[in-house]
Amino acid sequence: MQCKKCGSTDVKIEMLTETRIKRKGKGLIWWLYFLTIGWIIELFLWLFLTLPRLIYALFKRDKYRIKSKTRKIAVCQNCGYSWKV
Repeated sequence: MQCKKCGSTDVKIEMLTETRIKRKGKGLIWWLYFLTIGWIIELFLWLFLTLPRLIYALFKRDKYRIKSKTRKIAVCQNCGYSWKV
């Protein structure tokens, strides 16, 4: 393989992994519940069960969406120019 910029043959192929983490939001059904009666229930739970509710809020698992993408990149060892393979 030859560098497109300087013409050198000292080129190495590298695997590059890009990871994106996106937190999932609340759905439509949750919002409809919350706007109708959910806010009253949440208020009473915070008023009368503060300590268990606080512990639950601290240790609950968040839902994440993780996407990974792997691609090859050629890097010239002389001039540092890189391009997709």
